[in-house]
Amino acid sequence: MAWATRKLGELTSKIGSGATPRGGSTVYRPSGTTFIRSQNVHDHKMRLEDVAYIDDDSAAALSSVAVSPGDVLINITGDSIARTSLVDLKALPARVSQHVAILRPTDELDSRYLQKFLTNPSFKDHLIAISSGGTRKALTKATLESLNIALPPLAVQRAIAEVLGALDDKIAANHQ
Repeated sequence: MAWATRKLGELTSKIGSGATPRGGSTVYRPSGTTFIRSQNVHDHKMRLEDVAYIDDDSAAALSSVAVSPGDVLINITGDSIARTSLVDLKALPARVSQHVAILRPTDELDSRYLQKFLTNPSFKDHLIAISSGGTRKALTKATLESLNIALPPLAVQRAIAEVLGALDDKIAANHQ
């Protein structure tokens, strides 16, 4: 049985890139609201060892790029383009930089399934191939919205995500 495909823009309530706080890295603090940058987003996981923090005023100014549980984060510029992870709940509350886009699935699309779908090697190669830009590749909001996503029933999405997540866990354990 073939699964229907739908545009990612139809399956998300938010697709949007972040922003840089006024003052750039000079506003980073030792604690506060997490500021997720592209170096924190890796396939299948976030790396929080070198995460930046911003103060309450900077976070308030960036409220439109607040991250929520279940969001999928994708790097949209530079050498790390198309790296994709679920937001790590330990990072919340958080905002994202302009190099990271937030994908917020609707109830029709499981977040973990979407993350696994986007990191499938052939689909990731497709993302890299369609990224535009002369000197620096980029994935635009319009490009992300137009992506065709295979949409099995929700129970199947969850089962696929569960199996692939278990495999990722096993691989991570073997690396350690």
